[in-house]
Amino acid sequence: MLAMLQETGDYVSVREIMKKFEISKRTVYYDLQAVNEWLSDRGLAPVEYVRGRGYLLPEESRSRIPSMAQEVEKDDYYLSPRERKAWVAIQLLTRREPLFMQEITDFLLVSRGTGLSELKQVKKELAAFQLEVVFDKKNGYSVEGKEADQRKALSYFMSQVLHHVSWKSFVSQFQGLINANVVHRKLPFFQEEQLAEVYEHVTRCEKTLGLEFTDDMVFSLTTRLLVYANRLQQGHRITLDADEKEALKQTPEYAGAIQLAGELGRMLDLEFPEDEICYLTLQLLGARVNRTSGGEALAAPGKDADADETVLLLKRLIRQMIDLFERHACIFFQHRDELEQRLLIHLKPAYYRIKFGLEIDNPLAEAMKSKYGEIFEISRKCVRPLEEHLGKPVDDNEVAYLAMHFGGWMRRENAMPVRRKKAAIVCVNGISAARMLRIQLEQLFPALDIEAVLSLRDYESFSAESVDLLFSTVPLQDSPAPVFTVHPILSDADKAHLLHQVNRVSGQMDAPQGRSAQAILEMVRKYARISDEEGLLRELQRYLSVGRSPGTEEEKPSLASLLPPEHLVLRDGVSDWKAAIELAAEPLLRRGFIEPRYVKAMIAKVDSYGPYIVVSPGVAIAHAKPEEGVRRLGMSLLKLEHAVPFGPEVRHQIRLVLVLASADGESHLRALSQLTMLLREEETKDILLKAQTAEQLAGLIRQHTS
Repeated sequence: MLAMLQETGDYVSVREIMKKFEISKRTVYYDLQAVNEWLSDRGLAPVEYVRGRGYLLPEESRSRIPSMAQEVEKDDYYLSPRERKAWVAIQLLTRREPLFMQEITDFLLVSRGTGLSELKQVKKELAAFQLEVVFDKKNGYSVEGKEADQRKALSYFMSQVLHHVSWKSFVSQFQGLINANVVHRKLPFFQEEQLAEVYEHVTRCEKTLGLEFTDDMVFSLTTRLLVYANRLQQGHRITLDADEKEALKQTPEYAGAIQLAGELGRMLDLEFPEDEICYLTLQLLGARVNRTSGGEALAAPGKDADADETVLLLKRLIRQMIDLFERHACIFFQHRDELEQRLLIHLKPAYYRIKFGLEIDNPLAEAMKSKYGEIFEISRKCVRPLEEHLGKPVDDNEVAYLAMHFGGWMRRENAMPVRRKKAAIVCVNGISAARMLRIQLEQLFPALDIEAVLSLRDYESFSAESVDLLFSTVPLQDSPAPVFTVHPILSDADKAHLLHQVNRVSGQMDAPQGRSAQAILEMVRKYARISDEEGLLRELQRYLSVGRSPGTEEEKPSLASLLPPEHLVLRDGVSDWKAAIELAAEPLLRRGFIEPRYVKAMIAKVDSYGPYIVVSPGVAIAHAKPEEGVRRLGMSLLKLEHAVPFGPEVRHQIRLVLVLASADGESHLRALSQLTMLLREEETKDILLKAQTAEQLAGLIRQHTS
């Protein structure tokens, strides 16, 4: 809670704290009293409370707290339920001495009952990795199962406790510094010197492979390599299939793994057998990448990228996935070739992660699902070609990363910022998260010119004097430009705080036209004498920023609102599919939503690409590009008593033709998502098809989408 206040740097409401930590209002008051006692004991000003605004950590306390992270005793830090489970699992998987319930409860600082409850939950989670927790009177608790499965589980649980660890000296994230302390105390083989040395080995491996891993992936690889080496020192060796090893040895990452194994072996006086080197190869193949050096890292040395069978396969899958996304989202990407190349950089490691079951924890997955639910659900549908090829499901963490790519690309193609002030973004979560953040900031602050999007390592050599503002997903120390710490996916509350903070530093750059603090000040000056103009200006800026709508996005319209009775057409039949599209589009054309050329464009696309607009048996969604004649967002629907063929297959016999006119490629997604849910059940579809009037059909749509 203290870390949240320290990193926000603005008023935080009781409701926000309750939501973030899933606690009651009473617990908020109790915990903040404990926080203030901790601050008081160290001579720091307590957290302030302002009615109607929330809690604020004074600036002096906020700036001094990071340097006190080392003083936090283990009794001062209470692990969250998720952290407790992760640490129990890590203890079980890294134990060198007998482990009993007493050691677990002492470790977690909890009662025996809570310790037993956590162990019960951990047993269930480890079972998902094909692992079993067993008990022996002499040796206590231990884990049984294949070494590969134990390492998968260990990597997964380590990612949960290491997510907030600060690993750069100029990162002033209090939560990260606290967690670093906790990790070093609880895992004795995680020492600063060793972590720094392995980190250097990983960065040298990047240069060998001609690519750049995401910042969080570099740290993840650093910690995993130490964990795997620790297990190897204990005699726990990995065993891989012979054919699998042969395939891994043909990849360019194998050379990087040999280099890493040699450097780690010299550092730890440890020999890495061939199976272990191939296992390191897997880790490199599955590592998330920011960029490659001209693409050569996507193929073996000396080969053209297109000659690599895996890359050819991935290019084919990516084309199918983009086709599905465009089809389900009813959009057309303008710069498709560039999108395909970006997705290739992302999908190659994702392909190996899914294929070999390398679990990753995506800290942004829940935010993607809640904030961009429609894009997430469409992305889930478009991974079907990948799932079919691998014969495995793609989990939500991977779908969320893909959704970030698609979402960022959709917004990039619609973003037209007015450029005035200069800013840079520092993002440790990878290029897809950075792209999402960039578009959100450009929409929130249309006067900003985003000059650079940087990884944390890029920032070390970046000239911060060249920009007016810095937005970073981790706090930065000693920057010459003001730094605003942000989440990669901004909630409404995040946007409100950010608007307030930026206003205080740079003035009313985000104020609606006609409501700037300066304009109000000039009006007041005409009719009154002002004793303190600077003070009044600051107060006006603060007043205008509080309560302002935090985002520029309007609520996306519902399916029912886009399909009123006057947009519904019921007919017995039509001569052919072209006539069906023309008739379905007639309400939008008559009411000025589209131009006549939009109808021709929809027909031309079916002529060129075939019946791709058939989204489910009996249903087609006709659409074209916004610039081909859309005036504003609209939908219309034609229901036929007798089906019209859009293609040769049975599913191409169409009775429902929906025309979509989207002006921006995104505002229609909520309605489209509701339509998908509506038509998912055959029973619901049959009810719609039985409607006899436009009013009855509109009522059924409202009833089934409310």
